[in-house]
Amino acid sequence: MKLSSFWTAVSSIGVVALASTPALADKLGDHPAVVVQRLHATSGYDYASKFYPHPAWLHLLAEQPHRMNHHPAVTLARQQAEARAKAVDDARALLASVERR
Repeated sequence: MKLSSFWTAVSSIGVVALASTPALADKLGDHPAVVVQRLHATSGYDYASKFYPHPAWLHLLAEQPHRMNHHPAVTLARQQAEARAKAVDDARALLASVERR
């Protein structure tokens, strides 16, 4: 008996859900993709959106380009490597001067 009342409740919930689905769809309106396609179909040709500048066109940059077009992290790593190499050279020169004495 309990099993039949369970299925009755499940079926009644299903019927209510199916009945409320069209009302929910009417409240929400069209799918966003449908709205975009409708706007695209009614809009005229946008000449400004199809303008592609020549690749050799003059570009004015907001800042001076980085040396050798490197990323600042690459430049910093190179500077640190040069500083380490200079420190090693200084240490070797100091060791050589101590050994001469």
